[in-house]
Amino acid sequence: MSFMQFDYPTPRLHPKHNNWCEDLPENHEPQLVPPQLRWLTERNDIYLEVPRYRTEVMWGGMIFLVVIFTFIIFFLAFYSIAIAHYFFVITAFLTSIVILCLVFFALKTYFIEPRSLPIRLNRKRQKLYVYNYKQPWQPWRKAIIRISVYNWADIHGEVHFESTPGIRGYHLYGALCEPGTHQVVERFVLAKEWGEREQLNQIWSYLCMYMQHDDELPPPRNAGTADFWQPRKADAWPETMERESTSTP
Repeated sequence: MSFMQFDYPTPRLHPKHNNWCEDLPENHEPQLVPPQLRWLTERNDIYLEVPRYRTEVMWGGMIFLVVIFTFIIFFLAFYSIAIAHYFFVITAFLTSIVILCLVFFALKTYFIEPRSLPIRLNRKRQKLYVYNYKQPWQPWRKAIIRISVYNWADIHGEVHFESTPGIRGYHLYGALCEPGTHQVVERFVLAKEWGEREQLNQIWSYLCMYMQHDDELPPPRNAGTADFWQPRKADAWPETMERESTSTP
């Protein structure tokens, strides 16, 4: 009696990511998928900058919250004057302080936090620079900007599917491995896609071909950048990293 056997794909890298879907071609190999970016910030003979627009934050929702919270504060103030009760006045005052902290947090998120979180690939140095931003839970504290620098030769591409609300969809991950091995040291997001998984393959193909010094690359799918609705350029690179990531060795 014979049984049908199926060969299921297995990940190339170790340890396996729980949401793994697909391994992409090695970055030094010929790419089989036509290259295509969604957005492009800068491309020249030295470096390439690509935005990773954040999708887990509802930017317009921040302004909506400010309007709602401001209305609540005015309502508490007028109602306190009308009631003129000592206990209610104290309660309204303390509540207003808490709401003001939330208003400050929402305004800071909308006007100050960077939205593009870009990556840069310097093909002269063969380095990958990843812009990371972390806002402490205390809204009055200054955010932490950290630039991670990787050797491009040690980066491998994977596609994962995230099911967590807010970040649900396909993600293109870069996996940093120990040199010459498939042993993963760190994973980080290079791009996100809600439904078009093939777009991630095209993005990976574009990055690899650029680092292979291929200049026959098509324009991005979307002209310009998507930060026209961003109030200010908040994702400025630290001076030392700006100089290094945009120059030759």
